[in-house]
Amino acid sequence: MITSLAPTYKKVFGDYWVLWYAISNSYSVINSDFKLLLDTYLASETTTVFSSTISNELSDSDKAQISDTLLNYLECCNIPYTSATTNLAKLDTSLRNISKQYIFDTKNVQIHYSSELVLKTIHPSIAHYCNSSTHKADVTFDIYLQNDDLYLFKDKHLISCVPKSDYHLIQGKFIMQLLCVLHNKVEQDWIGTLHGSTITDGNSSMLFVGKSGKGKSTLCALLAANGFDLLADDVSPLLSKNQHIYYNPSAISLKEGAFNLLQPIVTNFETLPIVEFNTTKGRLKYMPCRIPRKQHYPCHSIILVNYQPDSETKLETVSIKHILETLIEDSWLSPNPKHANQFLNWLNGVTLYQLTYSSTASVVTEISTLFKQAPQTL
Repeated sequence: MITSLAPTYKKVFGDYWVLWYAISNSYSVINSDFKLLLDTYLASETTTVFSSTISNELSDSDKAQISDTLLNYLECCNIPYTSATTNLAKLDTSLRNISKQYIFDTKNVQIHYSSELVLKTIHPSIAHYCNSSTHKADVTFDIYLQNDDLYLFKDKHLISCVPKSDYHLIQGKFIMQLLCVLHNKVEQDWIGTLHGSTITDGNSSMLFVGKSGKGKSTLCALLAANGFDLLADDVSPLLSKNQHIYYNPSAISLKEGAFNLLQPIVTNFETLPIVEFNTTKGRLKYMPCRIPRKQHYPCHSIILVNYQPDSETKLETVSIKHILETLIEDSWLSPNPKHANQFLNWLNGVTLYQLTYSSTASVVTEISTLFKQAPQTL
């Protein structure tokens, strides 16, 4: 068969296998039965040989259909990965209409925005770091809208240009570049930026994932108000060198549906400004959190968050399939084979849970207990 279509890496997680295809930089979760068929197909010299190895109870047309299904699956998993390309546009400094300085510990970051609308894509999540300084900026970003395209420059070098409707891509690129500045890294140092929020107790960390509206950010705000520290909101960077999750300074983004719940719990919550960016996001508040004691922690659990009104708090183990279906969709993962292998090994070393909750008190107790069960780190 076409062995060039075979997965580069394979790792078993209970009843499922996770396969990584280098050419597409894609991860696929399949069950053991499908994996056996796939291995047999790839090991067979021809479709005729493959058909002769599977059940005689199947008709020739059924066998042909299975072969076609496997080939279609492999072809879909091998669509070449292409990284985003940027045009050769030069920085237009005439669009520096709004300028802000942000002080992150020892790093002085200057950002120029073209308008209030563009400012809202980045500023609200890091507004608590906004300050003035007479010192020269360590790095300067320009973010502006021109001819319906959003541009991101770093020190006058074009990083990305996307249609304004894809503003979330500019947000992701900016966060990656900011993380590199704050942690003295380059993009090639990271396994990826995971779509999830990370909480630490000062010893280890937990990554919370979940679809929009499932209560992930609300839960992190509850935990932060009850003595835990936010390590990263929504974008959790995973470093190749030590497989730790690193600090992301963004505030927690909270939708209007969580306001009434959090107001009596979070100090000065009512004073947080309301941000209205677009109708899809609705009214938001950004909740700053104290800086964790360390800049990075090992992660021992990934928790799929599922808020359900009037439900009991329930923490149960869950399959890799459920976790990856949520985690992969909006994460950026490095196409480097070394990093892909590290990511699979990292996944194999964490415990996977689903958390269903509605009660704020009991969910905090449940997470506290889980943290206490984590191995101690130096």
